[in-house]
Amino acid sequence: MNPKYFGDSYDIVKRFFCTELNVLGYTIVVNPMFTGEWNGNENMFLRFIGAPLSSVASDPLRRTALFIDPDTGVNRRPSNQHISLMQLKEAASKHELVFSFDQSFSRQHDANVVMTEKLNFLREQGCHAIYYDSHARFLFVANNRLLLDEFRFHLESLGLPKSRFFGGGT
Repeated sequence: MNPKYFGDSYDIVKRFFCTELNVLGYTIVVNPMFTGEWNGNENMFLRFIGAPLSSVASDPLRRTALFIDPDTGVNRRPSNQHISLMQLKEAASKHELVFSFDQSFSRQHDANVVMTEKLNFLREQGCHAIYYDSHARFLFVANNRLLLDEFRFHLESLGLPKSRFFGGGT
């Protein structure tokens, strides 16, 4: 997360997901992958998102959702601006649900093909995943398909169109 983008519409969507997961009983923690010069203002972002850093101890009796916020998104290889698919898989072994901002789509490639490739890779690794597909894409990953279904059904019950979900919990 770079401070020059703090407060944009993507951040509002991030907060929405954190809020709704909390409604479902999750403790939300965040790995903001901070980049740029925050000058000590990182807590403003955490307060807006509504979640502490993932290093903060959470209630062991509550299920956890980890939000990972790279500058660009999800890629095969990690970088300062990308989380890797394998890192998402590893995080899903420690949290009931993991989700990441993902804008790493080239205009030269069909976004549906790229999302399918990422979902297939995660499925091959034993994970279940879906995309929230809009101007701000988010990838949701879990080891338990029922947790993804529960979250998706909750969002649909709020009126979010089914067409915004890509991957059907595969």
